[in-house]
Amino acid sequence: MRTLWAVIAVVVLTLVAGVGALWVWAQGSPAEARTHARAVAIFNAMETYPGKTAYDQAREGARRGEVEILVATDRPADGRRIVLAITAHHECRTNWECATRIWPDSSNTYSATRCFEWSQSREWGTAEEVDCPRTPEIDTTPAGTVGLPDDAEARLEAALRANDAAASVRALTDLPGLEMREEGTRIYVASGGITGYWTGRMATDCLLGWKVDGTVDVVRLSSSPHEEPLSCGWEAARARADG
Repeated sequence: MRTLWAVIAVVVLTLVAGVGALWVWAQGSPAEARTHARAVAIFNAMETYPGKTAYDQAREGARRGEVEILVATDRPADGRRIVLAITAHHECRTNWECATRIWPDSSNTYSATRCFEWSQSREWGTAEEVDCPRTPEIDTTPAGTVGLPDDAEARLEAALRANDAAASVRALTDLPGLEMREEGTRIYVASGGITGYWTGRMATDCLLGWKVDGTVDVVRLSSSPHEEPLSCGWEAARARADG
């Protein structure tokens, strides 16, 4: 008799566990939940490296793998809009955890792909799930560039050699992102032109100059679209002068 009651108890517990697992899965599979968690992390990263266009920003998200860009547009009326199809996986620890599968496969893994939309009104740490668009809409038109003038090196060197070097450097108002730092008789200068983007990161054409103890030096540096961005600020000029 005890054996019978033990068998009945096992059957009941098994049924309860199965029903519980099915109810959990009815609320959404663990893999589906992970797509949302991935979307939040990816969107946060996209805002850290937004790039110059929607496509730049979307590629920063796609760089994380198992992400497909479906929408990447910049429109005056709608602002920037990005929709990504994001895939996530969940490995079941027990057969009951994968209760909706009668015979788990060898990997015992579920996968899910869901679409999430990023817009400029998005709050940090959120991701809105949307229906996946039937047709991709991606604007790959490159953004305009802001380059350094061809004679930037010669003009900066001449300004640093002038009697009133600081005033002469400040007069170079057409040099993009011009920075100058005076430390006593020393002057450090930097000017950077945005020449392109790669997965949301700037590739910078950078001009550095300094005047230390009457000695003037000017260098021009460039990073290709497949390299990390240059550090282009007056601190970089000081570091080179001291080095």
